[in-house]
Amino acid sequence: MMPDGEAGETRRHSIDQQVVKRQEGKKPHGRQMEQEEAKDRTERDDNLEDTSVQSAQMSVEEEGADSRDERGDQDEMDAKLYLNYEGGKVGMANLGNTCFMNAGLQALMHCPPVVGMFLTGRPDFARFHQPRMHQRRKLKYILVEEFQVLLRKVWSGKYRLCVPRDVYRLTVALNPSFRGFGQQDSQEFIRCLLNSMHEALMIKCELDHRKTVEVQSIPPSGEDEEQQKKKIRRVEEFSVISDLFEGRLRSDVKCSNCGNVSTVNESFMDLSLEIPKDPHLKKVGEERGEGSVAPVQQSFFSNLTTMIGLTSTPLHLETLLHSFCTSSDLKHQNQYRCDKCKQKVDANKVLSITKLPEILCIHIKRFSYSMYGSKVGRSITFKLKDLDMSPYLHSSIQKCDRPVSYDLYAVVRHSGGLSGGHYVTYAKSHITGRWFNFNDRSVTEVTPETVSNQQAYVLMYVRKPDVSRRRSIKEQVGLSLTESWNQQDLQGYFISRYWIRKCQYISDPGPIDNRSLCCGHGIPVQALLRDDKVAVCVSPKRWKVLHSMYGGGPVVRADSKVKCQKCELGRIRALEKKEIIHLEHTWQNTGKSNGWYIVSEIWMKSWREFILGGSARPGPISNESLFNEDGNPKQDLKPARDYRGLCKPVWSRLKEIYGGSSPTIRRKIDIYGPEYDPLLNEKDDVDEVIEDVNLDPTREPSAADRT
Repeated sequence: MMPDGEAGETRRHSIDQQVVKRQEGKKPHGRQMEQEEAKDRTERDDNLEDTSVQSAQMSVEEEGADSRDERGDQDEMDAKLYLNYEGGKVGMANLGNTCFMNAGLQALMHCPPVVGMFLTGRPDFARFHQPRMHQRRKLKYILVEEFQVLLRKVWSGKYRLCVPRDVYRLTVALNPSFRGFGQQDSQEFIRCLLNSMHEALMIKCELDHRKTVEVQSIPPSGEDEEQQKKKIRRVEEFSVISDLFEGRLRSDVKCSNCGNVSTVNESFMDLSLEIPKDPHLKKVGEERGEGSVAPVQQSFFSNLTTMIGLTSTPLHLETLLHSFCTSSDLKHQNQYRCDKCKQKVDANKVLSITKLPEILCIHIKRFSYSMYGSKVGRSITFKLKDLDMSPYLHSSIQKCDRPVSYDLYAVVRHSGGLSGGHYVTYAKSHITGRWFNFNDRSVTEVTPETVSNQQAYVLMYVRKPDVSRRRSIKEQVGLSLTESWNQQDLQGYFISRYWIRKCQYISDPGPIDNRSLCCGHGIPVQALLRDDKVAVCVSPKRWKVLHSMYGGGPVVRADSKVKCQKCELGRIRALEKKEIIHLEHTWQNTGKSNGWYIVSEIWMKSWREFILGGSARPGPISNESLFNEDGNPKQDLKPARDYRGLCKPVWSRLKEIYGGSSPTIRRKIDIYGPEYDPLLNEKDDVDEVIEDVNLDPTREPSAADRT
């Protein structure tokens, strides 16, 4: 088996050559000198990075895939990197005006939940790698792999500088707007990176893990179609990215005419806060209380510059959050269409938070894209510790028992204007608590006071844990992993190691989450249960204690051998469709017509609906709708609209699967033509070119085909 280092180099070479090769061509004349310097810098960085590549890959990156023992050793090494005292202090090379990417990566890679979940998440992520996945999905999965590789380098303590070239090239391939050497937005890069990784690691599941659900076999299509359509299943999409960054916003819009309130809930990965102007601050104070616009204490010199108009009065970050939750009037061009009044009316809109994320990413809108564009330089003060988010929650959850306080771990600052500027990141080590300034390749230690005086553009807050609750969870989980019990006499229960990792690295892991052990229909995947790196079996006694304390699900019993019949049916559909298409293409390459087997379009439609996801299997092949009782074809029948012509291999395979009556064979696709016997006319076979009939049996006839 190829070592991980060689496999990684091969994969990167493939990316360079086939997928994300940067476009060559004319470059802006004014950028020539800058590009040459960037190229020289990159070559020097490669030499610097490669000095200890072999030793670092052996100790940090190499995945011992030749045996389970080696893989287990690598997982233990990855877990130790989370507490590596020397880790995290690594610069990143500028590849040519890529400070926006370096700043975003440093901010993400210094959030403790991201470090813990991605360093130890290799067994969970492996299930998403499929040999025949879509090309764009494959790029997103490779991006996750490269993010993990870079993260291991950053926290290994063996590097002074890393070159995030592969992350950049994959990001450009997935988001062409980042191509070139122009000015880019660091917050936009963070959002695109998180979205790509979320889509690569996303799991769709029809079960809500917050409810206790006993896993049972989903019945096949024994119910009629009408009964199945009436069943509404809630499909949830989740990933490690959504578990870390996703929150929920509630929007309440009240009609000024009838008073009807329309409520919409939507998810967010970051909060984009506008810097309010002075007239709006008065409304904020009236609605949210005087404390929401509390003045910022300044020095004598700062007060003097504010009084003479050289600078604006600083604002607290809490004031921006209060402004975000203050009501706004929807008037004139922004009028709201009321569902009750059935017309556009003036309305009042209020935003509130209904779910707080584990990592709260706050984006301060400092760029104004008006006629000329400008940057808002107003100073915003922010807390380094204990940011209380309870005033911004919806009234229905303000008294929840979950933590609502956050500590700051990263700040992205932008200096310059719209036409050009530079990004740097200030990040805190979760091990030592010290702050560092990451300015591309330069890394220097700074004081907390220096950080608090920065003009923040992006802030990364991490939720503070409930110490007593987290200690209790860790104790119970630790007992579950070390407890010895006779698995032959007692039938245990499975718990996903993904939830166990959430208990280790997330302040509030929530209910037991076994969705990662199930397919999209909520049925456990037996192959995942057999992998001790993905699931752990606990005793019935320990399961009862954990489930009584935290709830969740679905409940996965060790003695359950249930198989998902929907997944099996989907596999059958995919294989059947692939086989029919292959037979059709093979027959077309031979150039022999060998007669046409006429099949009713009614039956073909029912078969297409089945292979495309329909629940009802078609019955035997039948052409009763095409013939009268005397056996003659009905009048005014047209190909593609009423019947379809199939080649002999396709018809034979469908007849073998579904059965049916004797075939109706014609030399041409014309049901009114004479009967045709392929055996008697084998020597007279000729090539047939049918341009007005769709030959693909898996596709529905188009309008042109029906005419």
